[in-house]
Amino acid sequence: MNAPDKCPWHQRVRRWAQTNLTENDPPIYDPALWRKRWRDSRIGGIIVNAGGIVAYFPSKFSYHYRAQHLGDRDLLGEIVAAARAEGLAVLARMDSNRALPDFYEAHPDWFCRTMEGQPFEHAGRYAACVNSPYYKEYIPDLLREIYAHCEPDGFTDNSWTGVGRDSICHCANCRKQFREEAGDNLPQSVDWDSPLYRRWIRWSYDCRLANWDLNNQTTKAFGGKNCLWLGM
Repeated sequence: MNAPDKCPWHQRVRRWAQTNLTENDPPIYDPALWRKRWRDSRIGGIIVNAGGIVAYFPSKFSYHYRAQHLGDRDLLGEIVAAARAEGLAVLARMDSNRALPDFYEAHPDWFCRTMEGQPFEHAGRYAACVNSPYYKEYIPDLLREIYAHCEPDGFTDNSWTGVGRDSICHCANCRKQFREEAGDNLPQSVDWDSPLYRRWIRWSYDCRLANWDLNNQTTKAFGGKNCLWLGM
């Protein structure tokens, strides 16, 4: 068998801690306290917020919203450095399904639409479509940036699946791709008795699995075969 330090992280780490940052944390995060807790709980790895909906490092992307109290601080980089000093594995956590109005206004075709053409909006953020360049181009670019920034062992994503199956996206991307796949228009309502709705469900799952594969291809390309993207 390989020596323990040669085993990939996903074969050796059994106890994890999730450092679940909020926007209030950058001014008050206590590195010494958390390093002591990591030691006391004898963890082998941490999961720490990186980016997506909220960035915890100074991202180069103008629409990658920084945590409200982050300023120019690189809290992600500081936590990763501390974890490495403790000999811990690191997974960078993403939340990648929503964005603020300025992002939506810059790329309205990247976001989900109702049948009436209205965006899916909740708590001031807009839901991105899994079939748009948001997931196909922007998120892979963020993964590359985060890896270049702090070289995590892998990635998780708390909200990679987009809107739920009770929300049928009618954006131009979905209309076009579903017609090409199924030869029909999108279903107009949730109806499990409808063959069209069930076809849409199967297609929707396949679209999400394609994004899973894309993200893994992306992270492995720059981080090696063990830099896995895991969903959540």
